[in-house]
Amino acid sequence: MKTQLNSLTATRAIAAMLVVVHHFGTKVFPFSYAQSFFSNGNLSVSYFFVLSGFVMYGAYNGGKTKYSTFMKKRIGRIVPMYLFALSLAIITSLCRYAFVKNNLLPSNFGKQVLFSSLLLQSFVPDYPLAINGPGWSLSIEMFFYILFPLLLVFQKKNFKAFISFAILIFIITQIIHLFYFYKLKTLSSGMQDVVLFNPLLHLNQFIIGMLGGYFFEKTTIPKEKIKFLPLVLLVAIIIVIAIRPDTLSYQTGLIAPLFMLFIVSMAICDPKIMNIKPLVFLGNVSFSIYILQSPVFVLAGIANKYLHLNPFYFFYSSFLALILASIACYYTIEIPMRNKINALSLKKQTD
Repeated sequence: MKTQLNSLTATRAIAAMLVVVHHFGTKVFPFSYAQSFFSNGNLSVSYFFVLSGFVMYGAYNGGKTKYSTFMKKRIGRIVPMYLFALSLAIITSLCRYAFVKNNLLPSNFGKQVLFSSLLLQSFVPDYPLAINGPGWSLSIEMFFYILFPLLLVFQKKNFKAFISFAILIFIITQIIHLFYFYKLKTLSSGMQDVVLFNPLLHLNQFIIGMLGGYFFEKTTIPKEKIKFLPLVLLVAIIIVIAIRPDTLSYQTGLIAPLFMLFIVSMAICDPKIMNIKPLVFLGNVSFSIYILQSPVFVLAGIANKYLHLNPFYFFYSSFLALILASIACYYTIEIPMRNKINALSLKKQTD
């Protein structure tokens, strides 16, 4: 598999922006006219999990990498930017405490900082959304990275057993999640966090992504024969998300197989419309967009106490600030720190 498929990178930009709209912009034009879809923008996280499995399989299936080297590269990919965003979120929490009336730091703030710093928040009930809410998915992503080499060995040694395992874990996950989601409002807050954020209930999505990577590498289907399939699948995904009943949850991967088919079809066809340079660039910056959204909007909200912008101007000015901050962080934190950690890993390998 190519190191980077531009069309898939571009989808990361769209998915990240959908999460931002879900959190801050569903009541703003034009998103207010399709709230049934945009209010489900958090399902982009499910898409990220599937895409992660797909990309990881393509990147590591063909060769041998030491586990320690693999983990250092993964840490270099997400941890520096994650910790910067966490630090900024801590500062914003302190700012709200200092400048916003009737806003107090929670009594467990120290534990929130501890669990979030160690990327453990999604494992601990009552803490998944602590300090920097979007960070919960990075906690799960790190869990995937830790397991990935073992899952890859399993997949290579006995593919049929791996398929059976994938189907079984998908079915068990959906039964458990949907059973408790149906009675979610009656559960304690801690149990709600287990139902929505526990890493074990999200593992099936990453595994489905790995299967997608396998099918993509094995397929011989010419892209001319399926050139409209990505569009058909995209429309299907939009419809399925838009008509989702409130009692049905997609959060732990119920539509992950549909995401996987879309990703594979996009990888095969690599549509030119998704290779637009600005969109691909934003795809590369999408991690910063995703992880910085909460502290940037909170700081913008504090500033708006004095600026008094209406919701429309507040959202779009804050969104622009988020994009600019993300681009700056991409060049000053993401790339330099990733390269530095990767260089250290290579140096230790050659020593």
